Parts: sequence; structure tokens; C-alpha cells
Amino acid sequence: MTAPPAKTQPLDIDAMRATADRLLAEDAEVPSPEDLETLILRLRGHLMVAIPEVETTALAWSEDGVPRTCAIFCVGEARLRLSVEPGRALPARIAHAQRLARSIRVLCDHYERRDHQCPRGPERAAYLRMLEHYPECPACRTVDDNGEGTGLCATGGRLYDEYRQARRGPAVQEAGPKSGPANPPEHRSPPPPP
Repeated sequence: MTAPPAKTQPLDIDAMRATADRLLAEDAEVPSPEDLETLILRLRGHLMVAIPEVETTALAWSEDGVPRTCAIFCVGEARLRLSVEPGRALPARIAHAQRLARSIRVLCDHYERRDHQCPRGPERAAYLRMLEHYPECPACRTVDDNGEGTGLCATGGRLYDEYRQARRGPAVQEAGPKSGPANPPEHRSPPPPP
């Protein structure tokens, strides 16, 4: 007889945020070396629990959505931060702990709100979609005799335009009538494939 699969407990977001705030709050005091080591261990533990939960949650979201791409990117960044060995000096250890704390905060944001996007989330998501498309697309990999991308792929062109728009940010509506013709968006062929 096999046991039923164990249900996971929801993340203790309040405890995670409280730990991160000990290092990131505006009025945060510099911890003693002993307290810092305890904080680092606690942050690492929080990340080890949060990473698989946030990743599993995000993978259920729409594949082409910015929140999913941003959450998956933040999970990867948190994993990288966990793998880093901090320096021995107190300032280096504090900086390391603050990076772990920022990862905790952003993972909590993604876990709590399905629509959360990091400030550079749309740009990052558009860039990652380009990077996923170009290597797999024969048309995007086609180059002319000079090694320049031919830009014959409509999907690659659309992804590049989305990336450029995300870098510019959302369009701002001006009040009142415009004087003169509207400037058409600039079109370029996508960057050469990696």
C-alpha cells in the first residue's frame, strides 16, 4: 500500500518578508557578524523552499505571458545567488545577504500575485522570447554573403519589435490634439541570431 502524496504547505510569506526586511528596510541596522550568519542561513532556507514553489506555480501560467517568463527568470537568478560563495569581509557578506533578501522579496511577489512583473519584466520577457525563438528558427539563422541576418522570418521580426517596444516602455497618451503627423515606428530587421 502506498501513501498518498504529501501536500505542500503554503509559503510563509510574512516570515520570509520579515527576514528580508531586516536587511532591506530603510531603517535596517547593520547586523552583528553572528546575526548576519543567522540571517544568511535563514534566507538560504527560505529560498530553498520558495524556489520550487514559485517555479511550479509559474510553469502553470500562460507560456507566452510576461509574468511567467519574469518569474522563471527570477527563480533562475535566485538559484544563482544560492550558489555564490560570499567573500569573508563583513561588507561582502552583507552585500551577499542583501542580494538573497532581494530574491526572497521578488519570489514572494511572484507567489502572491500572478500578474506581478518586475520593473524590467516586460523587457526581459520579450528578450527571452527572442532568444528562445532565434536559435530554433531556420529563417532567423539564415544570413547573406556578408553574414548579416536576412530578416525573412515574420515571427522573429514581431518578437524583435515587441522587445524594442518593451525597452521604450508603455506608450504615453498626450492630452489634447496632436499638431503635425504622427511619427511611424522605426522598423529594423532583427539582430543576428546568437
